[in-house]
Amino acid sequence: MTKSNKIRQLLALFVVFASLSLIAAIVLKLYWGKGTEGLLRKLPKNIDVSLQKLHFTETGDEKKKWDLIADKADYDKKEEVTHLTNVRMIVAGDSSMGDITLTANRADYHNITKDVTLNGEVIARSASGMEFTTSSAAYIAARSLITSSRPVKFIDGRLTLEGVGMEFLTETKNLRLFSKVTATIMPGDDK
Repeated sequence: MTKSNKIRQLLALFVVFASLSLIAAIVLKLYWGKGTEGLLRKLPKNIDVSLQKLHFTETGDEKKKWDLIADKADYDKKEEVTHLTNVRMIVAGDSSMGDITLTANRADYHNITKDVTLNGEVIARSASGMEFTTSSAAYIAARSLITSSRPVKFIDGRLTLEGVGMEFLTETKNLRLFSKVTATIMPGDDK
């Protein structure tokens, strides 16, 4: 009799342990499920993927064309656009000017054309010291062209140019300002 009582007690203990384990599993699944749903609900409906700390490199002809670095990236598959926050774009340059680094508060990377539209305090600096500022600019990948329709201030050494609208070919370093152009050359040595 005592042996069958011990078996019943062990079976009862096993049933209680199994029931508690099952309840704990259900509670944990519900808890984690709610956490995931809460995260997914925070994404806007048009965003398919959201990433933190993005670094993307575009290459071609066996060399690097540019790097795109951002604190946050939200990918919209329907529009084929990646919305970027706190952006730094480094366009590969030659030995005379060096790389050109563009920074902006926001940017849109167009996934099909590989163009980048930069907005909000756009600043571009080259390793050689050239700099320009504007409120909005676009990098046209097919032409290696930086363009803006906004007011631009361009500084290179003693030369300062200001105007509205700009095209800057990154491969040839040719700059064209379209309207309301003023030029200032600071006095100094021609060295």
